[in-house]
Amino acid sequence: MIVKATAPIFADRAAKLVELTGSFQESIYIKKGDRTADGKSFLGIIALSIYPDDPIEIICDPPSTHLKEKILSSGLFASCKA
Repeated sequence: MIVKATAPIFADRAAKLVELTGSFQESIYIKKGDRTADGKSFLGIIALSIYPDDPIEIICDPPSTHLKEKILSSGLFASCKA
Protein backbone atom coordinates (compact mmCIF):
# COMPACT_ATOMS: atom_id res chain seq x y z
CA MET A 1 0.00 0.00 0.00
CA ILE A 2 1.27 3.47 -0.89
CA VAL A 3 0.54 6.26 1.58
CA LYS A 4 1.91 9.73 2.33
CA ALA A 5 3.03 11.07 5.68
CA THR A 6 0.78 13.74 7.19
CA ALA A 7 3.64 15.13 9.34
CA PRO A 8 7.31 14.29 9.96
CA ILE A 9 7.78 10.85 11.48
CA PHE A 10 10.16 11.61 14.34
CA ALA A 11 10.33 10.36 17.93
CA ASP A 12 6.74 10.40 19.19
CA ARG A 13 5.15 9.61 15.83
CA ALA A 14 7.71 6.86 15.14
CA ALA A 15 6.93 5.35 18.55
CA LYS A 16 3.21 5.44 17.72
CA LEU A 17 3.89 3.70 14.39
CA VAL A 18 6.02 1.00 16.06
CA GLU A 19 3.28 0.45 18.66
CA LEU A 20 0.73 0.10 15.86
CA THR A 21 2.81 -2.29 13.72
CA GLY A 22 3.96 -4.24 16.77
CA SER A 23 0.36 -5.27 17.42
CA PHE A 24 0.44 -7.38 14.25
CA GLN A 25 2.03 -10.82 13.88
CA GLU A 26 2.74 -10.27 10.19
CA SER A 27 6.09 -8.97 8.94
CA ILE A 28 5.76 -5.27 8.13
CA TYR A 29 8.24 -3.19 6.17
CA ILE A 30 8.30 0.54 5.49
CA LYS A 31 9.90 1.61 2.20
CA LYS A 32 10.90 5.15 1.23
CA GLY A 33 12.64 5.45 -2.11
CA ASP A 34 15.32 2.78 -2.29
CA ARG A 35 15.55 2.28 1.50
CA THR A 36 13.51 -0.23 3.48
CA ALA A 37 13.15 -0.59 7.25
CA ASP A 38 11.47 -3.11 9.51
CA GLY A 39 8.13 -1.51 10.39
CA LYS A 40 8.54 -2.68 13.99
CA SER A 41 11.96 -1.02 14.41
CA PHE A 42 11.95 2.44 16.00
CA LEU A 43 15.49 3.24 14.81
CA GLY A 44 14.79 1.85 11.34
CA ILE A 45 11.79 4.13 10.93
CA ILE A 46 13.71 7.15 12.25
CA ALA A 47 16.54 6.40 9.78
CA LEU A 48 14.12 6.70 6.83
CA SER A 49 13.67 10.45 7.53
CA ILE A 50 9.98 10.58 6.61
CA TYR A 51 8.61 14.07 5.95
CA PRO A 52 5.10 15.32 5.09
CA ASP A 53 3.82 14.24 1.69
CA ASP A 54 6.66 11.72 1.24
CA PRO A 55 5.26 8.70 -0.59
CA ILE A 56 5.80 5.65 1.58
CA GLU A 57 5.16 2.02 0.72
CA ILE A 58 3.98 -0.18 3.57
CA ILE A 59 4.51 -3.86 2.87
CA CYS A 60 2.79 -6.51 4.96
CA ASP A 61 3.60 -10.21 4.54
CA PRO A 62 1.09 -11.78 4.35
CA PRO A 63 -1.16 -8.88 3.26
CA SER A 64 -3.61 -7.54 5.84
CA THR A 65 -6.59 -5.29 5.14
CA HIS A 66 -6.85 -4.67 8.88
CA LEU A 67 -3.36 -3.10 8.85
CA LYS A 68 -4.40 -0.73 6.05
CA GLU A 69 -7.42 0.39 8.08
CA LYS A 70 -5.30 0.94 11.23
CA ILE A 71 -2.57 2.84 9.34
CA LEU A 72 -5.04 5.20 7.69
CA SER A 73 -7.04 5.77 10.88
CA SER A 74 -3.89 6.46 12.94
CA GLY A 75 -3.49 9.98 11.55
CA LEU A 76 0.14 9.27 10.65
CA PHE A 77 -0.54 8.65 6.97
CA ALA A 78 -3.13 9.50 4.32
CA SER A 79 -4.06 7.69 1.11
CA CYS A 80 -1.80 8.34 -1.84
CA LYS A 81 -2.41 7.59 -5.50
CA ALA A 82 1.31 7.60 -6.36
